[in-house]
Amino acid sequence: MCLRLSACLLLLVGTGCTRSESHQAPDLFYLYKTVEVGKNPTSVVTGDLNGDRIADLITTNIGSDSLSVLIGIGDGNFRDPVTIRMPEQPRAVVLHDFNEDGKLDMAVATAGNNRVTILLGDGTGQFTRGDSYPAVRSPVSLAVGDFNHDRKADLAVALRNDKLLVLLGRGDGSFLQKAVYEYGDTPTSVVAADVNEDGLPDLVVTHGGKMSSSVVVFLGNGDGTFRSPVAYKTGHSPLNVSVLDLNGDRHLDLLVVNGERDDISVFFGKGDGTFTQGVSFGANAGPIATVTQDFDGDGKTDIAVANNLSSDLSVLLGKGDGTFWQPPRSYRTGAAPFAVTAVSFAPQDPRPGLVTANNLANTISIFLAKDPRSNLVPRN
Repeated sequence: MCLRLSACLLLLVGTGCTRSESHQAPDLFYLYKTVEVGKNPTSVVTGDLNGDRIADLITTNIGSDSLSVLIGIGDGNFRDPVTIRMPEQPRAVVLHDFNEDGKLDMAVATAGNNRVTILLGDGTGQFTRGDSYPAVRSPVSLAVGDFNHDRKADLAVALRNDKLLVLLGRGDGSFLQKAVYEYGDTPTSVVAADVNEDGLPDLVVTHGGKMSSSVVVFLGNGDGTFRSPVAYKTGHSPLNVSVLDLNGDRHLDLLVVNGERDDISVFFGKGDGTFTQGVSFGANAGPIATVTQDFDGDGKTDIAVANNLSSDLSVLLGKGDGTFWQPPRSYRTGAAPFAVTAVSFAPQDPRPGLVTANNLANTISIFLAKDPRSNLVPRN
């Protein structure tokens, strides 16, 4: 299934709420290269797959039922993509050492056959097929955490039929289904983080359906179960959430990308698992995913937003208080970017670059960081 229809259903063109300021955004990146991958990539993740301390990439290609594995050379270039055939419609992937052998493995959500499949890495960039687990219906997002406090990696899986699945890891690359939670309308993303600071991972889930449009917090009990969820109203059709400290108070906050009406919601954490609404801000057309890093080296968190409908990437620099300088600096990508990740292409890189997965172009766009000495633009 091509994601063109899905993207149109989820992302309606609206009016953004960008507020102009007396600020000239520095030009931090340049498009270095465009690389072909499989058909209709929906996600891109980075990790060192072959142990050479150089970043590699993996994309899920929903239109060609495949993964593309790109082994990095260290300068923004990659070897030719290697294709791994998958069951129907791989939608999302996470990297982790699930069998505790010191080598990165993969968990892949395949929406077409409603399963989560484990691929075990051999440390050279190659993988063998592990076990596969039923995921009720249409898994779209994965998160890794130790939910039962046994020091083994577990999985949380967001399912499009209003459910959340928890799989408990055995430490050998296999999993046991623990629980299924039904709540809200159309989960779109899930993140594991300790938002109430009790040393146990919690889950944060966006619900993009029109009946919900919320971000939902499930506090962990430490035994693989979670408490009753608490929902916070977001903008229309939230599609992605990042969990990080935005305002420097050492409590985790939430940054939610809303696909309709083109805005981003901020929620400030109190440190007890509850949140207060911050100031929302605008994006370009069809924001769908974001990544957070300190892109300009000033010690404050910045964000990069992939905009599906305007086919570009917006970079907004943080002020350190949970707000961001406007307007952003935008960069053209391939058609309909669906995901973005920050990549330090080599260990010595002073600042990360960016990679987008371009759904309708069947490519990734690789952006390298410019020399910071050429970007000394004063802020007003």
